[in-house]
Amino acid sequence: MTSQLLEIEKLNKWFGEAHVLRDIDLTIEAGDVNVVIGPSGSGKSTLLRCMNLLEEPTSGRVVFEGREITDVRVNLNKVRTHIGIVFQAFNLFPHMSALGNITVALRKVLNLNERDAKERALKELEHVGLEERADAYPGQLSGGQQQRVAIARALAMRPRLMLFDEVTSALDPELIKEVLDTMKRLADEGMTMVVVTHEMGFAREVGTRLLVMDDGRIIEDGVPKEIFSNPRHARTQSFLAHVL
Repeated sequence: MTSQLLEIEKLNKWFGEAHVLRDIDLTIEAGDVNVVIGPSGSGKSTLLRCMNLLEEPTSGRVVFEGREITDVRVNLNKVRTHIGIVFQAFNLFPHMSALGNITVALRKVLNLNERDAKERALKELEHVGLEERADAYPGQLSGGQQQRVAIARALAMRPRLMLFDEVTSALDPELIKEVLDTMKRLADEGMTMVVVTHEMGFAREVGTRLLVMDDGRIIEDGVPKEIFSNPRHARTQSFLAHVL
């Protein structure tokens, strides 16, 4: 049984003259792995960033756990502790160890004491298979390891929704698998996820739902295997012909 976690209603986003998102209606159910694909410039990353208001919608509503977070009275910092996001760039502090990168937000945002923050950070490093690299600095870690630290940092906040914005696109091919395996494990554990990616294998195997975007709209929405085997929209057919 699923429950509605996030709802987007009539969402529009303009950047100057560019209409990047056009009347998006979307509901995210708890426990689903929603994979978003589409050509570059179709609005995928902007849609993701509107989900936790890193980008402010030009119009429309975003409702998280029954509360409209586009309401100006909402404490966005508090909301964002429940919506984790991991980017293409790792955004780790180079002067802090892997452990330090995770504990800093736990102490400053959640006000955990040093012992509890360290205990939770170590648990999440173990979760992503990096407990032995807790004292390593970003410069001593591979790109895949740095991205897994970034995932651990987001998980340590105990989010109810995880957003992934093309998290493997900056990685060498041999490092992509370790990050995707970490994300697959999260999916198996029931984490609700929205994943913007070019990794079609992940979309097919791990996704419970596939959203195809083009020109600021969601043009297909359904079960990944069905869309991959029988895309209805001509733009989807064209896109998949180039990436499969």
